Amino acid sequence: MRPLVPVAPRVRHALNDLATRFAARDVRVFLFGSAAPSWPLVPAHADLDIGYEIGASDPAQRARLRRELLTALELLPTVRPVDAVDFDSVAPEFAAAARSGARLLPDEHA
Repeated sequence: MRPLVPVAPRVRHALNDLATRFAARDVRVFLFGSAAPSWPLVPAHADLDIGYEIGASDPAQRARLRRELLTALELLPTVRPVDAVDFDSVAPEFAAAARSGARLLPDEHA
């Protein structure tokens, strides 16, 4: 097992700010995968798996929010790879398994 290392405070703050901003627009943002269980400690060299669900029903609004969110994630101040996954388009089995250990953002550790 890889040792756990802290995620930089500026990355945690940026993720929380992003999640707060998008929550106001009915977009749920959360961590899943190897980074979620021990957040804000993560396995050394681990990527950040970010899941999201967009509450809007209008296709144009959904597409706009998705583009804005993906752009915001690309601008996170981290060298870690960030994988963004639209949970509205994944298999139900994957979604259930990934959500079981997910950590909703914003979180209290920032």
